[in-house]
Amino acid sequence: MALAAPAAVLTAQGIDPKEMRMSATVYVPKPAATIRSEARLVDVGVVVRDNRGHAVSGLTKADFQVRDNGKPREVTAFSVRHFEPAGAAAPRAGSIAAAMRPPEKPRYVALVFDDLGMPFDDLSHARAAARRFLQSGMGAGDRVAVLTVSSGLLLGFTADTAAIEQAIDKVALRERKLEWNGCPRLQPYDAYVIANQIDLAAVEAKADELMACEPDICGGHARQPCPLAIERVRNLAGVLWEQTRMQSRNIILTLRNFIVSMSKLDGSRVILLASSGFLSGTLESEMDDVAEQALRTGLVINSLDAKGLYVVDAPEPGERTTAKSTIYDLGLGSRPKESSNDGMANVAEATGGLFFHNRSDLEMGFRELGMQPETSYVLGYVPDPPDGKFHGLKVSLTSGHRGSVQSRMGYMAVAAPPETPAPVRRIDREALGGSQLDEAPVKVVVKPDKLEDGKPAARLAIQWDVNRIDFKLRDGARTQHLDMVAALLDGNGNFVTGREGVVELALSEASFTRLSQGGLTLVLRLDAPPGTYQLRLVAADDGEAHVSASTLAVELK
Repeated sequence: MALAAPAAVLTAQGIDPKEMRMSATVYVPKPAATIRSEARLVDVGVVVRDNRGHAVSGLTKADFQVRDNGKPREVTAFSVRHFEPAGAAAPRAGSIAAAMRPPEKPRYVALVFDDLGMPFDDLSHARAAARRFLQSGMGAGDRVAVLTVSSGLLLGFTADTAAIEQAIDKVALRERKLEWNGCPRLQPYDAYVIANQIDLAAVEAKADELMACEPDICGGHARQPCPLAIERVRNLAGVLWEQTRMQSRNIILTLRNFIVSMSKLDGSRVILLASSGFLSGTLESEMDDVAEQALRTGLVINSLDAKGLYVVDAPEPGERTTAKSTIYDLGLGSRPKESSNDGMANVAEATGGLFFHNRSDLEMGFRELGMQPETSYVLGYVPDPPDGKFHGLKVSLTSGHRGSVQSRMGYMAVAAPPETPAPVRRIDREALGGSQLDEAPVKVVVKPDKLEDGKPAARLAIQWDVNRIDFKLRDGARTQHLDMVAALLDGNGNFVTGREGVVELALSEASFTRLSQGGLTLVLRLDAPPGTYQLRLVAADDGEAHVSASTLAVELK
């Protein structure tokens, strides 16, 4: 389910991976119109826990203090919520409990599995913990959806625990092992620190390994890595880092798409991301965009590290291992695993969520991250006029009360929207349309395919005529931004599934010459249940100056 043309292939063609950056994410149809409303109250959900971690009940409005950007606010609205398991009996109609309980909006919990980054054991443990969460962690009004990074939505929001459990069981391993097993041996973290010039010791250690494998590379008797060995290591690290970066970016952009699709739901919204981690260095702007989208819509992201309790891996011995590389590996300690957690930790913290990590009881993790506490409170206050900025929130207890207070970190005070709605991309309008456009120099060849697990799929070979692309010259390179959306529609024209691929080109003249002779072919795969579909492909260049759209009949068996 990825945009094919990996960095290793580009290198074999003589194209530097930095000249062609690619990513593919789950495509979510964009609404034609956006409904906006200006909130008169800021609602803040609060949980107070004692020193044993139990939720504290019996508090009143007078027991809380709220500060907005450090400014005290008067709590003008207050309510108490009590958690009821989904299987709990509802109060009888007309009873005192039923009469006193105000109707509550549902809570939407999206279980998102990073099936691209989790090894088999991690994924199995995460699925088992998620199933057990359904038995004790779902609230009476909860709606749960199951999604994966590779395929998007497996099951829409529902309270049917049997259907949710079946969807969890369908989450399959799609792990993409990213490493270089040649000489020197490189892991994604090695590639990250070398390609981004973060750790000089890493370059020297891996160049030392290379000299042990190829004694003649530095003249046969050199004791220190020569420029040729260092350059070779940097090139190999660059290739592996580009693949790693692309996979991490796909996870981040997929999260953003899930947030956008959940923004229309009327109720509280939570994403529970189960992953073994991903390197997010150099992707800070994309991470910030995810956090801002979540804050704007009041959505919380909780992260669960599926690695569980981890230990420092011992260096793997081998004929390429040298004293310098062994010292380097030992010095890393747990940094590679901790760095892979940074993205999950940051997105949870930025949205007011929780990060469950370095613990093996994943069942407890799902309960802590997904289950509502026995007692929680909702505080409301009147804010200042919206200024379009982020406002930090701090909730504390008045004197005489003890306990740790958990609440969201803040909110976006979005200014009143302009009278004219934001423009919708042409590529989004055409994705579910029916017109035939031939502005962009692209065509598609579709063939039936099978995924690794035997499920049917459609393989799309998207061919761009490089000679007809309108490149822009920038710093001596031919630059362009290519965007492609592929969507499967059922017989009634309803959206079933989709993928969006993006390619950033900055081609040297040598690379342009190679591609102008053989063309640029990119591959997307879409999987769906057996049946007959309409495949809609829309492609556009930078600024949507040229857009092509076509519809083909596809049968999956």
